[in-house]
Amino acid sequence: MSVEKKSLIDSLKERKRKGELIPLTATFELTHACNLRCCHCYLENCQAGGDELTTDQWRSCIDQAVDLGAYFAAFTGGEIFMRSDFLEIARHALKRGVFFGLQTNATRIDEPMADAIRDLHPTIVETSLYGASAQSHDGITKVSGSFAKTIAAIEMLRKREIKVGIKTTVMSANRDQVRQIRKIAEDLGAAYSADPIVMPGTFGSRESISYRMNDVEYRDYMISEGWGNVPGKEVEDLVRDKDRPDRRVLCTSAKKRFAISPRGDVIPCVIWRHSCGNLLQQDLEAIWHGEEMSRLRQMKFEDLKQCMTCDTYGSCLRCAGLAEMETGDYLGCPSESRRMSCILGEIRREYGENENSYENGQP
Repeated sequence: MSVEKKSLIDSLKERKRKGELIPLTATFELTHACNLRCCHCYLENCQAGGDELTTDQWRSCIDQAVDLGAYFAAFTGGEIFMRSDFLEIARHALKRGVFFGLQTNATRIDEPMADAIRDLHPTIVETSLYGASAQSHDGITKVSGSFAKTIAAIEMLRKREIKVGIKTTVMSANRDQVRQIRKIAEDLGAAYSADPIVMPGTFGSRESISYRMNDVEYRDYMISEGWGNVPGKEVEDLVRDKDRPDRRVLCTSAKKRFAISPRGDVIPCVIWRHSCGNLLQQDLEAIWHGEEMSRLRQMKFEDLKQCMTCDTYGSCLRCAGLAEMETGDYLGCPSESRRMSCILGEIRREYGENENSYENGQP
């Protein structure tokens, strides 16, 4: 008698009905080594350590993640192509049936590598563009020629019909070039997103945050991007509906996703680097269901005491990782989130008073 084979989705639905807590997404941070020296990078040490996981150890990480239920992954670094074994690792993920995207600066992609990437069938290849010209982009990466290499790589990937996403970290140095960069992405046939949040160094450095926009620049950027048109959310709405998670201040890290560092630490995400265990000492299932990860995922909106009484909550995009970096407490209030929410809240109030003030995203 033949047994009907269930699809991956059906199997996941059945496991969820049984009450299993399944991490759907895994981020594999393969290395901290990078060939660029971006001024705003939150990874201060761009060198590979001798204790980074081996090829076989990464294969085991992928196996454990898939067995636990993860069906989507992101490969990131550092720079993933600094690892000579990257294709071996990615091919193993492909063999295990994982859908995955690649995050790379793309400067090490040539025609043969573009062919190899095509054969991996990634869902997307994400890369960064920090300026609309070589002068501005290379000034941020600190490596001459990086702009030309990234653009050439995007063209090679798009020629092979590989989906590409271009991202920009918006800073004082490039805030006036976002529209130009967006146009470049459009011309290349790539998706585009811009993020104005610059993180402090994960190992204690404060240098990266010196590149953040000041309050006036932040305000001008928000207005130019039409942020004032988006309504906020009131704390009272959440208090009345306790069963609805607030996705702006309670992310899915440690609940539906996790990350693995180059040295095997299992962390909620690459920003929230709170180690919940190491895969060199425990298996992934034990860590996922372990005491520390369980404690992090128990966080509720009511635990965020400062959010509950905050007058700028409706415009906030809180990050638990940033809170822990800034305050030492993942339940705390990150000052950068509050700064952004204060400025945005002011813009929204002004927009509410005069709906024509920022028509078409212009002051």
